[in-house]
Amino acid sequence: MTTFNLRVLGIVTVVCLFCYANSVRLRKLGDLGLVMDLIEQQYVDPADPQALYSAAMSGMLASLDPYSGYIPPESLQPFQAILEQEFGGLGVSLDGPPRRDRLTIVSTLYDSPAYRAGVKPGDIILEVDGFPVADLKFAEASQRLRGKEGTTASLKLERPGESEPLLISVTRARIEVESVLGDRRLENGRWEFRMQADEDVGYFHIELFGEKTADELKRAIESKSTSWKALIIDVRDNTGGLLFAATDICDFFLEGGEIVSTKGRNGSVDEVYEATPGALVPPEIPIVVLVNDQSASASEILAACLQDRERAIIVGTRTFGKGSVQNVIPLEGGNAAMRLTTAYYYPPKGRLIHRRKDAKPEDPWGVVPSEGFTVEVNEPELAAIGERFRLRADPRFVPEPAETGEINPWILRDPTLTNDPQLLRALEAIETFAKKELVDK
Repeated sequence: MTTFNLRVLGIVTVVCLFCYANSVRLRKLGDLGLVMDLIEQQYVDPADPQALYSAAMSGMLASLDPYSGYIPPESLQPFQAILEQEFGGLGVSLDGPPRRDRLTIVSTLYDSPAYRAGVKPGDIILEVDGFPVADLKFAEASQRLRGKEGTTASLKLERPGESEPLLISVTRARIEVESVLGDRRLENGRWEFRMQADEDVGYFHIELFGEKTADELKRAIESKSTSWKALIIDVRDNTGGLLFAATDICDFFLEGGEIVSTKGRNGSVDEVYEATPGALVPPEIPIVVLVNDQSASASEILAACLQDRERAIIVGTRTFGKGSVQNVIPLEGGNAAMRLTTAYYYPPKGRLIHRRKDAKPEDPWGVVPSEGFTVEVNEPELAAIGERFRLRADPRFVPEPAETGEINPWILRDPTLTNDPQLLRALEAIETFAKKELVDK
């Protein structure tokens, strides 16, 4: 057989294989359509075609991993509103499966409907308007809390320390979400970013990585007319958000070099995100990043990058381990969408942050605090940390004075620090950083 004939045969073989693979795929799609038609025509009860389609899409994407999923038309706007930091609702930040066992209030926005009604961080939502939410998916349960301004949501809550569930009615309103909070709220409603324990130390609690977060943080850092002695970036309980928000914030603290890279299916690098020349915060200013086991995704990008670049001390507990990237792809003419995991991200030193399904505690995943700065907390201490932050978000709050005999200067200035051992350790980390700088010099 001639070389020409061999080439023709090779091309024909490739085309045949492609046609065969394509025909198999089309046959499966045809079977799916046939099943939907049979259900519509022969199922004993009437079936909604859109519901069948949504169920098929949801099942297909949910089979991939916990973070891929179908966003139906009724959920798309609320999904976008979270990242746009503006929506109609109660003014609560929620978390649930897979990170928490049940639908839990992480925080309440100051002066929001939920805040005024007495909803507290740590409350577990049992029912919304009499409908149990325990078996609902997180997105479905969240959707029940949203609604038009002026409508009322009736919540049945389980609160730690209470023997019976609480019933609280909350009237929905237009919510503009703050994503960067400070050490305490002032009487004028603004956040004070200078720590009460040390006014030369800036405290910035990032609740989510949304479209406005980087700008909010930049304004907060620049709110002090003189230089900061140190900065504490708190991403505890921050489950993530937009990748570009995290990389923009990392850029504030770096004068160049790699922030994070992403790798797709074949393991090759898809994209490398690098810091631009110059930094908003000079390199001599120490940075501490506070993390816990609910810090995930964009929070882990920030913590891992600054740790790998030796720009920050990480304090707290090991992070959640969500190191995957989801693309949001429009469907149904832009009325719906799907989240599809398309890559894993890797911080500058190339370690995998993502915790795989079969990962063990001893395996490398997540972001581990810097050596000597792991601060474990139990459930009562965790509740006390949340309650401290809730109280300091209320400008009417006046703390009790420090106990007699207290000698810690930070606690003498801010007695509530006794309820947050991780934040107290962050202040100690700043002192460690400063002493190291003196030794190095």
